[in-house]
Amino acid sequence: MTKILFTNTNCSWNKGSAAQVISTSKILKKFFPDASFTLLSVHPELDAPQSIKYNLKIVGYFGEKPRKPLSFVYHLFIALFCCVLYIILQKIGLRVGSLLKEKYLEAYTDADIIVDLSGDSFADKGSHSLINCLGILIGILLKKPIVLFSQSIGPFKKWTMPLVKFCLNKVDLVIVREEITKNYLEKLGIRSPVYLTADCAFVLEPASYETIEEIMLKEGIDITKKPLVGISASAMLDDEENNYANLMAQLIDYIIEKLDAQVIFVPHVVLSNVEDDRVIGEKIYKLTRNKGNIKLIKGEYSPDELKGIIGMCDIFIGGRMHANIAAVSMYVPTLATAWSHKYYGIMRTLGQEKYVCDFRTMNFAELKSKIDDLWCNRDKIKEELKSKVEDQKELALFSGKLVRRLLNHRKELFFFQ
Repeated sequence: MTKILFTNTNCSWNKGSAAQVISTSKILKKFFPDASFTLLSVHPELDAPQSIKYNLKIVGYFGEKPRKPLSFVYHLFIALFCCVLYIILQKIGLRVGSLLKEKYLEAYTDADIIVDLSGDSFADKGSHSLINCLGILIGILLKKPIVLFSQSIGPFKKWTMPLVKFCLNKVDLVIVREEITKNYLEKLGIRSPVYLTADCAFVLEPASYETIEEIMLKEGIDITKKPLVGISASAMLDDEENNYANLMAQLIDYIIEKLDAQVIFVPHVVLSNVEDDRVIGEKIYKLTRNKGNIKLIKGEYSPDELKGIIGMCDIFIGGRMHANIAAVSMYVPTLATAWSHKYYGIMRTLGQEKYVCDFRTMNFAELKSKIDDLWCNRDKIKEELKSKVEDQKELALFSGKLVRRLLNHRKELFFFQ
């Protein structure tokens, strides 16, 4: 049995991360039929209910309760210290296994390979890059093969750069999902093998049409009322002046009045009042004039269900990258409102970079122009996506082949030592 450990991700509240977990499991299972999967969780109380459905073992960092970022970093430092002490004692002939008796450290020691699914969080925002590095260092100390899988990495600040470069140069394999990241890592002089493939979530299958019909009926959405325009709103893009919310409300009113469209809000992150897409959706809704043509999805749904819902749309406007990936992989013409280079990079792989707006500089005139263009060329865009998406699916599957090649190589080295 091949024991695979997923780190720096979740399978519950962030549906993009959950889509990556499900898709990565599917890809790796193709190349490791006997694989078992463990997920290290910051929110085990949220992830655990999904464990049976997704065939995962959930192990919480430091117990069953989530910790604040600073406390989390502190405990990772303690874990790192335990690993260093354990290795020193081993070298002098003493075995103190109790140092690694924490469940999350046992998950590291039991794993045949560590698959980091940070997505875009291995970058300098908050304490994320430090958290990523500490997790990688534990794997390095325990001499585990480490893969950064399906990622958009960086940018980093000068003060974190030495540690970041050390960690990136010590991992066994870096698999990135867009060219901007690959070029960035080349400029940093990263020596670890770096491969450009595709986001793993391109292989995620949508829920059945019957399931989506039931959900739409439950949410009061008439699927016969066309056109249907999907919105993935993100609180990350808003500010104290509500510039994003006001701009989106203005754009939604324009779309409804021009196309007589039905607009639906599709939440992709559901955690708290701070990070729940339903909250920002409600804020935008209150600012619109044409409320009768707008539906806010209230329930919480799985990534495959959300993909099926998004696939019903005629066009899509997304502030969450994996909501956009769900859309384009279902051949839905998509306008991305971007806060990171990942949007430009991933949309570029599909020939759709012109339909990206930077949330910091976008205005109503730009959004209106791009929506008009998207709508007028929707049939052409669909055809373009049909050919490009199949290439992305093949590349995503190739990521699994790279991981198999790595493990086979490690086994050969071990055999000849």
